[in-house]
Amino acid sequence: MKMCASGMLFRASASGQELWDLYLSSFENEMIFRDPESSVHNCNNCKNFIRRYGNIISINESGGIDTLFSNINSVGEYTIPIIALDTFIRSSTIQGVFFETYKELNENLTYERCKKTQTTFKLGIASNFKKYTQEEVDKFGIVNTETIYEFNHFNLDLPKQFVDFSGDSIEKITASYRDKYVVFKRAMEEIPLDTLCLVEDLIKQGSLLDGNAHLHSVQEISEWRAAYDACPTDTWLWQSTYNMDERVAKFKNTLIGVLCTELAEGMELNKACENWNKRVDPVNYHKATAPITQKQIAEAKKFVEENGYEKSFARRLVSIDDIKASEILHLNSGDGKVKDVSVFDSVKASSTRHKRSEFKKLEEVPIDKFMSDILPSCTSVEAYLENRMEGNLVTLTKAVDDTAKQITKWNGEANNYSWTFKGNLAGKSQIKQAVKDAGGNVEGVLNFRLAWNDGDGSDNSDLDAWAQEPGNTKIGYNTGFRKDLGRGNSRSPLSGQLDVDNTNPHGKLAVENITWIDQSKMRDGVYKLWVNQYSARNSQGFKAEIEFDGDVFSYEYNQPVRGNIAVAIVTLKDGQFSIKHGLPETMSSKEMWGLATNQFHKVNLICKSPNHWGENAIGNQHYMFMLADCKIDAPVRGFHNENLLPDLLKHKKVLEVLGATNMIEPSDKQLSGIGFNATVRDELVVKCAGTHQRMLKIKF
Repeated sequence: MKMCASGMLFRASASGQELWDLYLSSFENEMIFRDPESSVHNCNNCKNFIRRYGNIISINESGGIDTLFSNINSVGEYTIPIIALDTFIRSSTIQGVFFETYKELNENLTYERCKKTQTTFKLGIASNFKKYTQEEVDKFGIVNTETIYEFNHFNLDLPKQFVDFSGDSIEKITASYRDKYVVFKRAMEEIPLDTLCLVEDLIKQGSLLDGNAHLHSVQEISEWRAAYDACPTDTWLWQSTYNMDERVAKFKNTLIGVLCTELAEGMELNKACENWNKRVDPVNYHKATAPITQKQIAEAKKFVEENGYEKSFARRLVSIDDIKASEILHLNSGDGKVKDVSVFDSVKASSTRHKRSEFKKLEEVPIDKFMSDILPSCTSVEAYLENRMEGNLVTLTKAVDDTAKQITKWNGEANNYSWTFKGNLAGKSQIKQAVKDAGGNVEGVLNFRLAWNDGDGSDNSDLDAWAQEPGNTKIGYNTGFRKDLGRGNSRSPLSGQLDVDNTNPHGKLAVENITWIDQSKMRDGVYKLWVNQYSARNSQGFKAEIEFDGDVFSYEYNQPVRGNIAVAIVTLKDGQFSIKHGLPETMSSKEMWGLATNQFHKVNLICKSPNHWGENAIGNQHYMFMLADCKIDAPVRGFHNENLLPDLLKHKKVLEVLGATNMIEPSDKQLSGIGFNATVRDELVVKCAGTHQRMLKIKF
């Protein structure tokens, strides 16, 4: 059947009764048959066929409508009725899709015996034979008892692809197609292409939290909208949505679709973006970049040009050759004075891996004491790089043109330097920061943190952090939340509380957190900590952290989670915590910016952040340990708004986007390593060589 070639069949809005009435009325000189109330063509089989199937249509390659009665050669007395039916159906609209169900064909219609293995199914009855009785002959008068009469009827063979075997009703089957059509049509009619382009720009600007996860959807629907503008017809809508993924067809009902609708309906730009950010992440909605307009861009461009800043925003990575004694470099002279920068001779870094627990009894020194009393006498330093330090990775940047006008707040001749941390999470582990961002308490005396879906965003499992306190009190999902930490009422008489719960990652890093905030309320005894798989979905494993007394124990479970996975047992006795690991403490080395973790690496240079070079003391001070062979592996920001001069911050929205979109690409020459915020508690294990070898734990 030619109409089936497209793989799509529809129903026209013309009703079956309308078609049957038109069919009968279109015959010329219609003859009476059997009795005065009937005619030659008034056949129950044909009537049932036309009423049930007469309005089946398809959309041809040119976008036009084909009917069951199209392209039929002249058929004598049927020519005029066929043309009339074809013309009438073409003038109607599309009502929905066409399918027949196996249940209906097999149980109710019974045109023929059916098997599910058939490739085609008969619709209608091809023909039947009739021999009249004497009583019928006496009644009708036109027939006789000797002749066997053959009657031919409308019928067709329907390919298997248009027969549904699910057992669902035809109403349910066709409703899903209609729903896609209705929602998609509204999107095409109500969301202009320029609105979609605006939302794409907002995502690229960073004005929409988690916007990149929706960028593809916006770009995809934009292509559909452009196609609709070129052919805004109902047939195009039905044809386009027939095999369309519901995710695309129902774009208007998605989170990003709601934003597009709000903007299309005239909502103020900043308000629409704020609504989006609150819906996506109520805790961190204020962290998104504010949206900018073309007018703001033009004003910022004019200010930069008029005040000589054009060259200043062209940034590059800093190399060790840039650190000159005549500018900021102070070589260690061994006189015991605090130095801003210390450079060390080459030293081969140790390749042996170490467990963090090996460093428990090391001498601890504050960073200030290390800088003033220990560093000046060192000839070489090695730093121990840990997995948790990914957020500490830092690199120095500066203007490409040394003569460019300074854009940073700190003073100093040619001090146009700046820095950027990977992810701007200096001094915090990824899990700890994510828990904090989600509203969790990370400052408890004992903390159990769980994270998953930190890969490609495809792990939508529902995992739960659980704990059992002395006395068998359990803490976890559905055991209650403290009002001051979360929602609901606490069932736990002790201080341990689940204050962050996650049931679906939605493509983002998922975290949960159990914290004990008051050791005086904790009983001596065993605290069991485990992870439960509530709903595996696409489980790929998890990461966990346990923190107490300033120590962080990290774990990785790199396989699908099933049932309960014991992480560790923490024992509190006489005010002291100890731990027995259920999972191996993470020692698997990974590469960060070209360096293997859980190893010591040579320190090429130690310096304070540029805002504390010379006589400057502007903002938080950072200590930077630049490591040999440490190199950024992705583009980084050349500047951050918080470091810019006040005059430039009049255009902070535009400059925020400029910094996020004009990134510095990786290069061989750079000064990168690990940095520590002086105001954030942290620690670093170092090996120092000089008058004698020593290993220290620097406390920040």
